[in-house]
Amino acid sequence: MTASTVLILTEEFDLTADCVVKVLNEMAVRVFRYDTSYFPADSTLSYESAPIGWATVLTDNKYDQRSVDLENVTSIWYRRPTAFRPDGSLSATHREFVMRESAHAFGGVLLGIPALWVNRPDLEARADYKPLQLRLAHQIGLLIPETLITNEPGKVRSFYDKFDGSIIYKALGSGLIEEPGGWPGGLLTTRMISLSDELLARVRYAPCIFQKYVDKAFDLRVTIIGSSITSVRIDTGPVSATDWRGQIEGEIGYSGYDLPGDIADRLLTLMNLLGLEYGAVDMAVTNDLEHYFLEVNPSGQFAWLDDEVPGIQLSERMAKYLSAGRG
Repeated sequence: MTASTVLILTEEFDLTADCVVKVLNEMAVRVFRYDTSYFPADSTLSYESAPIGWATVLTDNKYDQRSVDLENVTSIWYRRPTAFRPDGSLSATHREFVMRESAHAFGGVLLGIPALWVNRPDLEARADYKPLQLRLAHQIGLLIPETLITNEPGKVRSFYDKFDGSIIYKALGSGLIEEPGGWPGGLLTTRMISLSDELLARVRYAPCIFQKYVDKAFDLRVTIIGSSITSVRIDTGPVSATDWRGQIEGEIGYSGYDLPGDIADRLLTLMNLLGLEYGAVDMAVTNDLEHYFLEVNPSGQFAWLDDEVPGIQLSERMAKYLSAGRG
């Protein structure tokens, strides 16, 4: 009997994937890690009908030739795949054609394999929409900050005045902005100290998400792998406390946290509604222990928490979940 395989789709440099691969290797689980930017220029995919089933082989020729029988894949971790890369000698029109064909072939082949997806790409793309997340969270009884999503400046002015200026802005998507020749910059959650006419006018350029500021005591990062929930309390100082990602190293305190059972149940319900097997949930907790749902990142990082909070073993949990496969 051929050994089952865990397929990990991610970029070349990914510390979180590195940590999980290390555990899988220690468990003697067969792993095939693959960067989708190698396809089709530096890889081949063959999908051939057989009398019973299909013969499906992916071969990576980027550095050393190595192959995987995709019919033996029992789990696919859709971690952080990169864009397909066509042969550089092709014209722009032909490259666009190659990209479309590659997406149809690669995606269609993999989605036909009866494997555990963490997460299935079509469901992850849907789940990544913050407006949908907030609607569903509110629908199942999770607290959310009062929210406005708009590109109408007048609506923002009214929202700002409603809460006496106590609101925040954050990006609807990743928040990454890359200037030509420079490093990508990120838009962190920002408290709106003032709202000038010049700033307000910029709202018209693109939809923005504004929320009532939550006067929080601390943050939570809740990592959900299947039905397993691990909560970490994040304590920040007074500086940059609006978004803990803006803190410099050494100013943040991490510790384990017992999430109330009703909150945990609602988060699992939300994951089910979104069709996610994995998600990194951000929450804010007030002094009155009100737990506000902020968002869930379907491909959020978690490896650094293993170093910060002894014993939580998130990499090991993910490795065991992937190794179990479908069913």
